[in-house]
Amino acid sequence: MDPVRVARDLVSARFPTARAAILGGSANTARRTAFSDLDIVVFLDGPPAPFRETTEHEGLPVEWFCHTAESYDDFAARETAERRSPLLHMCGEGVVLLDRDEFGHRTREEARAILRAGPPPLSLAELEDRRYGLTGQLDDLAGADDPDELIFIADRLLIAVAELVLVARGRWRSHGKWLLRRLRETDPEICRELLLGYRQAVCQGTTALLGEVAAGVLDDVGGRLHPGYRRDAPAGFRR
Repeated sequence: MDPVRVARDLVSARFPTARAAILGGSANTARRTAFSDLDIVVFLDGPPAPFRETTEHEGLPVEWFCHTAESYDDFAARETAERRSPLLHMCGEGVVLLDRDEFGHRTREEARAILRAGPPPLSLAELEDRRYGLTGQLDDLAGADDPDELIFIADRLLIAVAELVLVARGRWRSHGKWLLRRLRETDPEICRELLLGYRQAVCQGTTALLGEVAAGVLDDVGGRLHPGYRRDAPAGFRR
């Protein structure tokens, strides 16, 4: 299957008046697998966009991300503020399928520029929140005496450490397989040691390496934080 040809045909059949369309995700990359779906961003001039929908083509899942120019800007801005933008990555790293007025190519280039610039830096409060959370998780790891609880503690710690490495270094967040890929690109050594420590914890019940890696990452951003941590209730919270 030629994913670009199939995706282009699907767009033409379903959205013949689309302004532009971009094929993102892994389908047209070396990371494609037999289970890779087609992630297609479609730009329309108005309703029914914006919406997201999953369909199927000859047994292949197709994920539609339909936007107007305005809704795309709004979604991308919200995701950028959260330092994780699947939409920007789909557009910036994707293949333009359809482009009636150069909007598709402009959008892809603008997405690439934003991705290169990186996400907004962590505020001091956000960094403190992450330090505080990871401190508590390290305490949970140290005190774990139930092998089943340890699995869940280690899982949460694995994600927290990986995300902290990325956001502290000005890299984009992600989840699942993309979190691993971005961590591996950012710091292969920490990634390797973190995975080894996680496997030792959940398979052997040995927590020393996982705790050591997590503590090292925490030390790099200011260290443990428990006493002295305080957060007031959000503005407008009913007292």
